Amino acid sequence: MSSKQQILGTHKNYQTWLDSLLELTPEQAMSPYAAGKWSPNEIIMHLAEWDRFTSEDRLPVMKEGAKLERFPAFEEFNARAAARAAEQTFEETIAYAKNERQRITQKLEELDESEWNKEFQIGDHTLSIMSYFTDFWEHDEHHKRQIERVRNR
Repeated sequence: MSSKQQILGTHKNYQTWLDSLLELTPEQAMSPYAAGKWSPNEIIMHLAEWDRFTSEDRLPVMKEGAKLERFPAFEEFNARAAARAAEQTFEETIAYAKNERQRITQKLEELDESEWNKEFQIGDHTLSIMSYFTDFWEHDEHHKRQIERVRNR
């Protein structure tokens, strides 16, 4: 990824892809993509909760020279997301995920492109908004492939 428009395009494509998941049967939505792994419902909630975290706890402080806290404990964070997914329907999870991604997209649209390559620290890592959201896209793609395995069964 090399531009604000490319990143925003990936977010729009993600929204469209989320809509397409409503074609999954309830059984598919709640079936793990492999033995002992997450279901599409849990994966989408995982992505949505990271979106919420990014929107609330990361984007507001991604400023040049900022030193951001390390990421929260992944296992605990992800377990909470999976537990939340179990409490609602897949349609509710999709709606929540779309809303959280839209919040990020709106904030990114409002950011001047000159801010996108300014560097900040997360733990020991030097990042920019551009590199953060390129990694974000790669994370989305990883999980999209898992869900597509369920869809294509």
